[in-house]
Amino acid sequence: MQKFLKVLLILLFISGFSSCQEKKLPLPSVESGLRGELGIDANINESTIDLYLGRKDSVYRDMRMLKDEANYEAIGGDSYLSGIVSGFEVVPYPYLCNVEGLPEAVGNTYTGVTLFSYVDGEYLPNYTESMSILETLFPKDKYIFLMCGGGGYAGMTKNMLVALGWDETKIYNTGGYWYYEGNNKIETKYETNGETHYDFSKIIYHDIDFNTLDKIRESGTAKTDDTAVTDENTFIPITSNEELNKVISENEQVLIHVYLPGCSSCAKFLPIVQEFQKLNGCDIYSVSLRDIWYEDNPIKDKVQYTPSLFCFKNGEVIAYLDPTSDADLDYYKSVVKLSEWASAFMEVKAVTDDVTTDIENCETGCSIDS
Repeated sequence: MQKFLKVLLILLFISGFSSCQEKKLPLPSVESGLRGELGIDANINESTIDLYLGRKDSVYRDMRMLKDEANYEAIGGDSYLSGIVSGFEVVPYPYLCNVEGLPEAVGNTYTGVTLFSYVDGEYLPNYTESMSILETLFPKDKYIFLMCGGGGYAGMTKNMLVALGWDETKIYNTGGYWYYEGNNKIETKYETNGETHYDFSKIIYHDIDFNTLDKIRESGTAKTDDTAVTDENTFIPITSNEELNKVISENEQVLIHVYLPGCSSCAKFLPIVQEFQKLNGCDIYSVSLRDIWYEDNPIKDKVQYTPSLFCFKNGEVIAYLDPTSDADLDYYKSVVKLSEWASAFMEVKAVTDDVTTDIENCETGCSIDS
């Protein structure tokens, strides 16, 4: 009898635990007022999200950038990702789709390449892999909890997912981290000797390397026809320090483009480097400074900011562009100027159709340790 009771108690415990884990979620319900306009949920938000963390049937996504170009301090927020709710993983919305409708006070955010473009009420894929990447980051068989700084990017993400076929009843805009006062904060911001720093190693961050994707249209707000756009300016990606050192050692002379995801100056410099590559028919390798930052290599020893272009010959740096140098700034502004820089160490074809851009000193916005 005692053995039977023990078994019964164990079964009851397991049953109770399972029912707790699989507790039915309330249907999404939008708040009233301004928060409702952002799409913030009335039931599951900054005040209650702690009750819904750690579910095996759910994924948690924070839609902010590590460093946003928009001035969110103007509305009491933080342009840096100063912290996150435990369990959330970072997927920056500005990399998913062009951003519209930000408050006038904060200005503009990142305007570089994106997986999708929102044009005339439609979300158009810019790459062959756009939808599969989205489905990997936001699995349709899970409940999806979204958060950002104030609720705006989370709302934009939900609108996009629903428009592209996701189940609206399984997606929750849980509001903004800036208003979260729960017990599961992971803070990245800290002070040392009176200086502010951010430790992004505490978070799970989902990067998108657009250089490795198959482009079918240009990012932006203009529609194109259904004809695929071939990318004639394909860089060869480097994804690790080991690969970088191998490329440097095995090539007599090699050009390496250095960038950071989310860096606006990188986005402006990219078409100039691509046009330079197209004109000269040369191979250019490309590497994110973040991928090689924690290892010894000659690139990190030379620059802490992006964008940059390095030339190695017989394993040694013979030239590189320094984004913090006034002397190098003109070389970032046009194919003519970039060709002028490159002509010192390689044969460069004459430039007929120029590509120009306005680019400023990167300062801390494009630094891996900013």
